Amino acid sequence: MSKKVLCKPKNVDMQFVGVLKESVAFIEQNQLFDVDLWNKFVDVFRIQNDGNGEWFTTWRSEYWGKMLRGACMTIAYTKNRQLYSILEQSVRDLLATQDENGRISGYAVAGEFDSWDLWGRKYVMLGLMYFMEISDDAELNAQIRDSLCRQADYIMEHVGPEKRDIRHCSRHWEGLNSCSILEPVVRLYELTGEECYLQFAEYIISTGFVLSDNLIELAYNNIPPHQYPVVKAYEMMSCFEGLLRYYYITGIEKYKIALLNFGRSIIENEISVIGCSGCTHELFDHTAVRQTQTDYDGVVQETCVTVTWMKFALQLLELSGDSVYADKIEQSFYNAYRGSFNTQQIPCKNEGFDVNAQPIPFDSYSPLTANMRGRQVGGFNLLHDNTFYGCCACIGAAGVGVIPQMAVMHNQEGIAIQYYEKGVIHTVTPCGTSVQITMDTAYPNDGKVNITLSLNQNEQFKLLIRVPSWCDKATITYKNKTETFSAGYAVLDEVWQSHDQIAVDFAMCVKQVLPPENAVNRERFAAYTYGPLVLAADKRIADPDGIYNVANDQNGFVHAKRVDCPEIPEANICFELPLVSGGTVRLIDYASAGKTWSEESRCAAWLQR
Repeated sequence: MSKKVLCKPKNVDMQFVGVLKESVAFIEQNQLFDVDLWNKFVDVFRIQNDGNGEWFTTWRSEYWGKMLRGACMTIAYTKNRQLYSILEQSVRDLLATQDENGRISGYAVAGEFDSWDLWGRKYVMLGLMYFMEISDDAELNAQIRDSLCRQADYIMEHVGPEKRDIRHCSRHWEGLNSCSILEPVVRLYELTGEECYLQFAEYIISTGFVLSDNLIELAYNNIPPHQYPVVKAYEMMSCFEGLLRYYYITGIEKYKIALLNFGRSIIENEISVIGCSGCTHELFDHTAVRQTQTDYDGVVQETCVTVTWMKFALQLLELSGDSVYADKIEQSFYNAYRGSFNTQQIPCKNEGFDVNAQPIPFDSYSPLTANMRGRQVGGFNLLHDNTFYGCCACIGAAGVGVIPQMAVMHNQEGIAIQYYEKGVIHTVTPCGTSVQITMDTAYPNDGKVNITLSLNQNEQFKLLIRVPSWCDKATITYKNKTETFSAGYAVLDEVWQSHDQIAVDFAMCVKQVLPPENAVNRERFAAYTYGPLVLAADKRIADPDGIYNVANDQNGFVHAKRVDCPEIPEANICFELPLVSGGTVRLIDYASAGKTWSEESRCAAWLQR
């Protein structure tokens, strides 16, 4: 069995009081505490009409498990007993829908193993597995384990070698969505030790995930994802999440190479300035060079892709120990992810459906060049009471759940601090000594972070401070010395004692960011960043369709002034940037832009110059 380079500590407790706290509170109040919503999602498995031939009702069976997974990730951080009680009741309700054959599906038997059936079953299994991680009810956990085995056994009776090809269990994406059930199958082997589940996982891997090629071989040979025969980003990363879990069991080096090649290729080819993929709706399409396109007016940058990338990047961070993955999680969190929050509770609906408008907590797509938010509900489906929901809303809580898992991690020699927010972390040193890490900071709105350690006894270990890739030079003062560090981990190897302080200065400033060398319309666009934050034009203060020749020096630094923004009081930060013409333009953080979901706040991350 292979080991992770960085690990999430088992005994850790943390509480932050900034952006993460705000994000958790928003998701709890606008989604996770909604008992009626949980009940409606369970009813999908009672009604079982997902396979009735209507395309817009074929993936509702993903909703319950997807939202439960994120809720469990959130509880692992908050320890909220009220939310736990809601989830426990929903789990018991869900288990009551299992039929005599072991099925829990939104599809009736007559229509099973088609379209999004296995995709939905995957999420049922994952949701239950994540719940077991936060549950201390041995009797309920035993019921869940029995249910999981019955679900998997029924699938294996019908799918596999000399049975139904798993890639033919869907009409979409050459079976990529069905093959993503690999992850819960591997997890079930880990839970039970039953070889039949490992063998079924090996069968899924042998398919290469699609009919026309082998995606694992393509990744191993370092072919970029946009050149694969199937390029659906979310489903593809889900399959590779399962492969990564299988790698830890088997240690097959080829799979590690494929995984790391795949992850690096996503970073190099598929991540936009706001931290998402897909400039042709939800596809890997060489996003890096297409993010400044203007000839495509469809939706781009799906929230499901953002969150799945954050989850996958977390796992690649553990696998590789490469801080660039933490950088990418941060980029996605502060920009694409936080930007998707429907903070003003704007009602919405998809055109063409006779249904009342209603607010859902997350937007499904994020603009890059000038456009508006709230254009479409991704994964839109009607529920039995003529309300609706969407896939991107269901996955939302998993995004906030990633952050506590990457905030502090361990290796054999020390502790890596990777997320900066005012708060307190309780964990242990490599020798098992309790340590409290207190952070005082206004990050990401300010680059200064003050860290105080509290230990019961002196101990030598390495403290790894993540220096983000956007930071040209970090200054760290500790133990009566000051040193500068470039991007990566600043390794401070000291005998630490209680009340030791580490002062970190990431020297934030506004920078101009140009599109990659071969990007479309490269000469026409620029973006502006402040630390990890992308700045954006919002029509309420700056026309996103305008042309702005911002004055900057040869290194791209902009002498911007931080100012108030009374027109957009919810803006987290606002800067006034000088123009070559002598005027100025005000930009706000991307996460706050466009939040009226109308032309009133039409917005853009890439500005014409």
